[in-house]
Amino acid sequence: MRTRNGNKKRGVLHRFYLIEPKENADLDKLADGLISLKPVEEVLIADGNYGLVVKVRFQIGKEPSNVVDFITRKIGSRFGTLDSYYQYRK
Repeated sequence: MRTRNGNKKRGVLHRFYLIEPKENADLDKLADGLISLKPVEEVLIADGNYGLVVKVRFQIGKEPSNVVDFITRKIGSRFGTLDSYYQYRK
């Protein structure tokens, strides 16, 4: 990963989980549960195809399995992921 000033951060990834919760799910309650997990940095409640966007930071080789477990056990919904290898900040 590279920061805006070009410094390279080795071994750190951000993964975004795009979650489509079940109809009538309590998004505030789900967001509270997700944000309490250690690797989770942000949880966004959104309109559109996905109701929740979850940003997770982790080291390469140390997959955030507790997040996937929470999503499949508590939410039981479909989700997609995006991995970010570079980060640019203003």
